[in-house]
Amino acid sequence: MGISSCLLLLFLLIVLLGLTSCDEQWPDFSGTIPDNAPVERAVTVDGEQTSRSIFNMKCSCGTSSNAKFVQFNLYEVSTFEFVLSVNRECGVAQDQVYFSRPQVLGTNYKVQVIGSAGATYSVQVSSQSTDIPLEDGKGSTSVTIPLGGLVIRSFHLQEEDIISTSKSKWSYVQVSVESEDKFLNQSLSAADDDRYVGKLLITQDPDDLYEFYENPEEDIPSTMRLSYSTFGRLTVSDASVPKLSPGLWLLGLVTPLQDNEGATRGKEVKISVDIVRDYSFVPHIWTLFAASLLGIIVPVISRLIFDAGNLDFKEIRFHYWCLTLKNWFWRGRKGVSYLTVVLAALLVVSAFQVTHAKYREMMKSGDRDICYYNEKCFRPYGDYYDVSVNGLASNLPFMVHGVIMITYYSLAETYCRANEHTYFDYAIPYAFGLAYICEGFGSLIYHICPSQIIFQFDTLFMFVISLIAIMAIYDGYSFRENDVRHSVIAKHKSIRAPKVFAFFIGPVYAFNFIGNLITTEDPSESIIKILKTRVTWQGLPVPLIVIFYILFLLWWIALLVWAAYKFNILPESLKPENLTVQEARLADCNDSLVLRCSSVMKTIFFLLFCILVLAGYILTLLQKLPFSLFILGVLVVAMIVLMIVFFVPWFWKIVQPFKSLTVRVICTNISISRYVLVVIGMALYVVASCVIIAMALVFFVKYAVTDKSIAPWKSRELNKDCVLNGFYDAHDCWHFLASFGLMFVTMLCVQISKPCRECYLSYCTSRDSRVQELIQRFNATNTTRNRPFDNISSPN
Repeated sequence: MGISSCLLLLFLLIVLLGLTSCDEQWPDFSGTIPDNAPVERAVTVDGEQTSRSIFNMKCSCGTSSNAKFVQFNLYEVSTFEFVLSVNRECGVAQDQVYFSRPQVLGTNYKVQVIGSAGATYSVQVSSQSTDIPLEDGKGSTSVTIPLGGLVIRSFHLQEEDIISTSKSKWSYVQVSVESEDKFLNQSLSAADDDRYVGKLLITQDPDDLYEFYENPEEDIPSTMRLSYSTFGRLTVSDASVPKLSPGLWLLGLVTPLQDNEGATRGKEVKISVDIVRDYSFVPHIWTLFAASLLGIIVPVISRLIFDAGNLDFKEIRFHYWCLTLKNWFWRGRKGVSYLTVVLAALLVVSAFQVTHAKYREMMKSGDRDICYYNEKCFRPYGDYYDVSVNGLASNLPFMVHGVIMITYYSLAETYCRANEHTYFDYAIPYAFGLAYICEGFGSLIYHICPSQIIFQFDTLFMFVISLIAIMAIYDGYSFRENDVRHSVIAKHKSIRAPKVFAFFIGPVYAFNFIGNLITTEDPSESIIKILKTRVTWQGLPVPLIVIFYILFLLWWIALLVWAAYKFNILPESLKPENLTVQEARLADCNDSLVLRCSSVMKTIFFLLFCILVLAGYILTLLQKLPFSLFILGVLVVAMIVLMIVFFVPWFWKIVQPFKSLTVRVICTNISISRYVLVVIGMALYVVASCVIIAMALVFFVKYAVTDKSIAPWKSRELNKDCVLNGFYDAHDCWHFLASFGLMFVTMLCVQISKPCRECYLSYCTSRDSRVQELIQRFNATNTTRNRPFDNISSPN
């Protein structure tokens, strides 16, 4: 075959491709409207069309003494059906682009121009294929979006594609846009944040596309839109607005033009459509619930290791347990528990009100940038809520573990009552369980519409859990009412629950709420810079912000001074007078060692803690650290510091009684020191706690799926696919592991707090017979009463 033949075949191939192409561009035509006669120009679509396309028409008319408006019509010749009709105002310099509804195009069309005689006009017509063909519920296409231009695509849903086979199952459609081009704005600094950010809209009404093109930021009802750079996804479901239904769906993609630089550039984007049918979330939730029930093992292990002397629950009867439940409401000092319930009633309802209002704003405006979801693992909540149900359900472990803790401690209190223990106080353990349940609800509410301002509701009861843990650890080494004579090393009274809520939790919430209002998403805008250059910020007067930060600093100073006073770190002249109480010395517990160990450790850790608070305060001023994370981080560190300071001496006291005891290995003559077993058990418990918490933090930090402190389009670049059972993402794994890790830590804090002092004394003396000897020792030092536990009625 000769060269000429090859060239001829190549030419024919090019012609053939041109005839079958779905995108066509016709020559511009312009002129002047003659007297009382419309102008018509024929437009021919070559080739048989099978996919949907649209007509784009760019038209304008010049100024005239008689003409103010000119009518531009595009209609099909055979049916005389108008495809596009535009009434254009004359004298407007900028040409306006109009487009038709996607449809399968015919062959012969005409453009008609009607107006006053002498009016000048200009028309440009083109066709553009919009169809995204779907095969097996999936389809994709690649487009180039011009800077400042609009690209329209469409897909058609059949009823059989989206109708589920059961009322307990649902369908949803996910529309994704992906691009490897960050589309940096070269006219600026060309930094990673200086990009041309695209917009994606989905609707069923073509008129919405006009509004979207004219103003991509405008709220358009019954649509969904978002911003993206390299990734974005919209999910249409039975709960979304617009609601999933058969028919034609339209996609609009624009890249708003910020300046004239690079106006000829285009952004390569891949559009994907994925239909998910017969989806059900109920089995996944039941699986998570069953896994959460493994938390029952934690209190069993805790009691086996830390309270081995009180494992016999044979004396527990059902009527004793019923009496315990009754006394929870009618008797005893349950200040911490009751105040936790009151706080929950106030804050959970308020949090839901604010979060739901934010969610409704997103649904009404169609702006999906308001709430930060992991779009790659977005599983709709059926036809109830257009939120990710996996983000809500993953908070179930907190609630389940809270119920487990309350049930376990009610059995522990019943054990004390059945064994006629005379003083026990389980208010703090119950408060832990209630706080866990409330944390689950708080985090669930936050995940309805995750955002920076709503994040404070996610941490509400994390504050409470941290403060109760601090209170529990301190309470274990404090005088309690009715057991002053039983104290071994305490130098102060325990902290009353009303003081904790009035001077700690109350101010924490007040500062946290206002601090989140002041926080900005722009890291370059530090508070110091704002105070120098602004009159108002985030709607708040600058003087009010100054007063806020001064009060916040004074509160921290007062808090640190109070902590130094309570933990005997102040100079000797400022210390309170020691209470005149003759302390009982246990033969198996070396209290002087406890005092020596804790004194040095407390001073060192307190100084480090003060430095940490100062550093965190400065970072919040510089807007480098979110306000909620600063407060929560400080409280968590304080809890860890107290556990380190008090766990080491407490651990020493616990293991001493077992030095002379041995345990025979089953079916052998080998004996192992029980001291070694207890030490190994405690070590494994602490290591397991640290490992679980470390794993949780890895999922939270390294595998973060969103970042509410940055722009929504940039946060979407962190979105990740589901990692567990095709339903739960990395953040859900954080919820699951964090609940177990906190449960381990909480059980340890409760053991340090010693809710039943008589159980604790029984453990220290290693045998039941040693309790009587211990009581005689108390009698020898306390001459005012026969037994230290006599005439002390249980507040429970």
